[in-house]
Amino acid sequence: MTASEAARGGASEPAGAIARRERFLVALVLGLVAGHFALTMARTVDVPRDIEQFWFAARTLLHGGDPYAAIGPGRAFQYPWPLVYPLPASVALIPLAWLTGSWACGVFMALSAGAFAWALMEHGWAPLLAFFSICVWHAAGTVQWSPLLAASFVLAPLSVVYVAKPTIGAALFVARPSWWAVGGAVALTAVAFLLDPGWVSAWRDAVARALVQAKHGFPYRAPVLMPGGVLVLVALARWRRAEARLLVALACVPHTLLPYEAVPLFLVPRGWLQCAALVALSHVAWWWVARHMPFPDFYATVIAYTKTITVLMYLPAAAMVLARPNVGTIPPSLERLVARWPARLRGSAH
Repeated sequence: MTASEAARGGASEPAGAIARRERFLVALVLGLVAGHFALTMARTVDVPRDIEQFWFAARTLLHGGDPYAAIGPGRAFQYPWPLVYPLPASVALIPLAWLTGSWACGVFMALSAGAFAWALMEHGWAPLLAFFSICVWHAAGTVQWSPLLAASFVLAPLSVVYVAKPTIGAALFVARPSWWAVGGAVALTAVAFLLDPGWVSAWRDAVARALVQAKHGFPYRAPVLMPGGVLVLVALARWRRAEARLLVALACVPHTLLPYEAVPLFLVPRGWLQCAALVALSHVAWWWVARHMPFPDFYATVIAYTKTITVLMYLPAAAMVLARPNVGTIPPSLERLVARWPARLRGSAH
């Protein structure tokens, strides 16, 4: 078990320690490659990248404006949807507000992908195969939060941004609680109220506009409610393991399961075979949905991805977890609580 795993309350199999210098250099290179890709997409694709709405909201805040009134179809910042995220998400992008939109995309993704690569190397070289998956490059191309959030599973200080995406953030927090996440939520929310005391009302109005625009409602679904998804809960049999808790928590949280949202699943596989298998399945999921396009609307597209990724990625990830022993360090208070459980359910610390 590595020192960071012990500190975070998880367990891992020996994967061959990677020297910090090598780990840093590999993370730097992969981060720069992903950042360049994000920068290129931001400059060449007409539709703004996802993170640009937060970048613009941060700039608007600093100039005393209302981001929720400024972002959306036909507004100052032309975006397909109103800003439906709580204001702390935009506050988190204030450090990048001085950059242009495209450079903010590039820098954000370089940092996020680099951190994600560092986190993956917690278990050796094999998990870096995730960078060959559809999920990681979909996240990089659209400049999403998911690589940064996934990285926080290993790099606890990054969990300060959980409040930016409350649903996925909640799943990560349940899997591996951190005071960094609590402090980040308090700090970012406090700054949000300081900059715009009335943001909650404006946010609710923006969500209402988005619901009207969506017609069918937001396509947020918990994978566990999809066909076959309930089988993911078998991973609870390995509840001591952080990756088991992560998988189950993600499966129970409603979210828009497009490929980029599956990035945290690559924290589950161990070894070359499992990592390669999950990467291959990400491509199969992409191909399967593309094969059935076009769909009537965005809602139908997201539901198709949710069903497909649940079967082709969540269920195999659950099988990977089940193949491991129920071993992991938990808080002493919880250890005492489960002391009377049958040994098969209780597992062990080592």
